[in-house]
Amino acid sequence: MNSFGHRISELTKEDERILREYFAGFDYRGASYTFLATYIWKDDYEICWDVIEGYLCMVYCMTGENARYGPAMSIPLTKDGTYDPERLRRALLECRRRFEQEGLPLTVRNIPAHLADVMREAVGSEGELVRIPYADEYVYLKDKLIDLSGRALHKKKNHLNFFLRSYEYEVRPVVPGMKQEILELSDRIKELKENDPDEVDDLEEEHNALNNMIDMAGSEEVYSAAVFIGGRLEAFALGELISGEMAAEHFEKANSSYRGLYQLVCREFCKALPESVIYVNREEDMGLPNLR
Repeated sequence: MNSFGHRISELTKEDERILREYFAGFDYRGASYTFLATYIWKDDYEICWDVIEGYLCMVYCMTGENARYGPAMSIPLTKDGTYDPERLRRALLECRRRFEQEGLPLTVRNIPAHLADVMREAVGSEGELVRIPYADEYVYLKDKLIDLSGRALHKKKNHLNFFLRSYEYEVRPVVPGMKQEILELSDRIKELKENDPDEVDDLEEEHNALNNMIDMAGSEEVYSAAVFIGGRLEAFALGELISGEMAAEHFEKANSSYRGLYQLVCREFCKALPESVIYVNREEDMGLPNLR
C-alpha cells in the first residue's frame, strides 16, 4: 500500500516514538493493539501507516497464507484517549479513497467490542459491522490460571496435578540466547501436529513473529517462562502488559507428550506477571477446535 507512507519494517526512532504514543493513548483491551504485538508481526503483514485527521491509521497488507484476507486496517488509533465520530469518519473516508486508488475495498478488522458503537456512528449507512467468532479473545482471571480452581477448570487442574506428580522440571525466564532452543522446540511441536494441517500452517506463519519476540525477550516489556525437563527446553510462554491490570500471552508452546505441561507453562507465565495484573488475555482461537 504505497499510499500509506510509513512501514513498520523500516522503523526509525521517531516512528517508534509516534507509534508508542498512539498505542498508549487508549485502553483497547485487545492483544493486537500494542506496539510490541504490531512490531513482531512486521515481516508477515507488511504493516504500513500514516497519521490522518489526528488518528494513526495502520494497514496490514497480509502475505503468505494471510493474503487471502486481503489488505485490511485496524481501527484508527487515538492519541488523546477520545474518539470524535465526525473526525474519525473523515479519516476513514480518506483511507477508503486510498484503498480505492489501488483497486481495493476498505476493510477494518479486529474492532474492539467497546468501540463498536463509535465505529457505527462514524461509518453510518456506508459500512457494516460483522462479528467474527474466531476473532473473539479469551480473557481469564490471572489467579484462576495459577490455581485452576473451580469446576470449569477441573480437567486442566487434573492435567497439571498429573504433571507435578510425574516430572521434575526447572523454570527460567526466556532470554534471546535461548532462540535456537525455542525454534527447535517449535519445529518438534510442528512435527507432532503433522496430522493437523491447520495447526501446522499456523505454526509456520508465526515463525518470523516468534523470532522477533525472542529478540525482545529480556527487555522490561516482555514477560516469559521457559520450562526445562531433564535439561531440555520443552515449553515456553511469552507476553506483555496490555494495561496496568491486563496482560497478553502472545505465544505458548509445549511438548504435548508431557501431559499437563501446557497447564504448567501457562501457570508459570502468570506467576511471572506483576501483582497488579488481574486479567490475562490468551488471544483468539483462530478457528482451531483444539484451541477453542
